Amino acid sequence: MNRSFSTVSRVGLTLAVMGLLLASACGRKDWQGELDIALSASSQGPEQLIKGLEEFLEKDPPLRLASEARFTIGFTFAEELRQYAEARRWFTELLEEDSNGAWAEEAQWMLENMEKDVEELLPGLIEEVPPPR
Repeated sequence: MNRSFSTVSRVGLTLAVMGLLLASACGRKDWQGELDIALSASSQGPEQLIKGLEEFLEKDPPLRLASEARFTIGFTFAEELRQYAEARRWFTELLEEDSNGAWAEEAQWMLENMEKDVEELLPGLIEEVPPPR
């Protein structure tokens, strides 16, 4: 009898743990999906894109996705709105928060080059990307 009680206890414990894991997985946020939704606002214009990404950042997403959102906000301020001070603020914040992340190199490049004319950038770009043979 003791043996069957032990088996029942283990099965019950296993089911309880599985239930907790399932509940945890169901409650997990789909951060990438939320970022994708915020990015889709770009079709409504740069201001709406920035607003959506700022709202996304208020939810405290994982660092990798937060960096992507910060980069996109900075890029939008620089390239779409030509508001370089705002762009600089977002790129700098990205570098302070995630200096070794996937978006750090791009943010640093934007800080160094976003206000340059194409003619200033062209020689450096040609060196980086040689013509096809």
